[in-house]
Amino acid sequence: MNSLRYPLGALVCWFAFARTLPPVLRRGREPALVALCASFGCQGMYLAMSTPAHLTGKLFGTVTWYNVSVQMWIIAAIACQQVLLIHWLHPRAEARARARRRLALLACVPAAMAVLFELAVLHGHPRNTFAHPREQPYFVAYQVVYLTAFTIGKAVVAKACRFYARLTEDVWLRRGLRTAAAGACLDLVYSLGRFADIFLVHHGWDPAAAAGFIRTCLTVGLTLNTIGWTAPLWGPRLEAVRAWWADYRRFRLLRPLWYALYRAHPETSLQPAPRSDLFALWDLRFRLHRRVIEIRDGCLALGGRVSPDLGPAPGPDGTVEERARWEAARIAAALAARTGEDRAQDLAAGAAVGPDDLDFSADVRWLVQVSRAFALTRPARPEPGVVSAAP
Repeated sequence: MNSLRYPLGALVCWFAFARTLPPVLRRGREPALVALCASFGCQGMYLAMSTPAHLTGKLFGTVTWYNVSVQMWIIAAIACQQVLLIHWLHPRAEARARARRRLALLACVPAAMAVLFELAVLHGHPRNTFAHPREQPYFVAYQVVYLTAFTIGKAVVAKACRFYARLTEDVWLRRGLRTAAAGACLDLVYSLGRFADIFLVHHGWDPAAAAGFIRTCLTVGLTLNTIGWTAPLWGPRLEAVRAWWADYRRFRLLRPLWYALYRAHPETSLQPAPRSDLFALWDLRFRLHRRVIEIRDGCLALGGRVSPDLGPAPGPDGTVEERARWEAARIAAALAARTGEDRAQDLAAGAAVGPDDLDFSADVRWLVQVSRAFALTRPARPEPGVVSAAP
């Protein structure tokens, strides 16, 4: 499982590192940006180095200096995140002083880990499994130092992210901070599980039973943390793609109504009708505006007279779907009854497809509903000499 879990998490972290590295190279004097980029790199190193089983050993195998170096990458990532939060919280001059003090304090953690692990090695090869903490006191102390620093660091990150998420007005920054906070909370599950592995074994706790779940929480937490910190970078682009897809879909859904009106009044269009909208991939916002305008112009040219075979219009209590079906039926009947000599009268008659007080987005939604209903409406058979409105 680690062969899949860790590489995927490392890939996310390295991608975030690669995305934030160019701004760092261009604006290297911004400590917060440097700290953010470094945290991604440290998390990627931890996950990448945790992958090869022949180096990390089995879950209950002998602990080596390689394992210690892997955990030190996590401490380095926490230190980078602490520096980032300090520079967010305080002015630059004060933040620099606070960051130096915090880094000096956090530097004691890997130093203590190295000393305690060396003392543990002098008393035999440390192992991840033991019946009682007294069997490996120095290794237990090493684990306590590491896990305490990890727990405090992640708790501070989670609290700060939730605090800032309530203050910011930027949508993607708020989502990113909440995602990072959720990832930090998942990381705390890892530290709690590792504490249980140390102090609850002699009370019946089975480390093997929860090992997979605990490590999964750590990997998912680190990944969510990375996704959350980078959300302001990729979030607006994702929003732009979603907006483009919505415009493209609406543009194509409007085609049945637009094409029928275009066939009746080609002069309302600036350009000849394309055979298909499938490849209308550029300038969609402009194309959508033009299509709405041409539908409006076509309906004005069509006129506002209602076929006597058409039932009364839905009242104010009618649903939007009912009003859209009625409007589609009215347009279909008007197109079917269209004659050449009616053109001058119809141009003067005028009619609107929907309410006049709609903004553009609401107008597009209304016309899409009318176009859908129109596509399902079977127009009446036109009289001889009448131009067909079928696309």
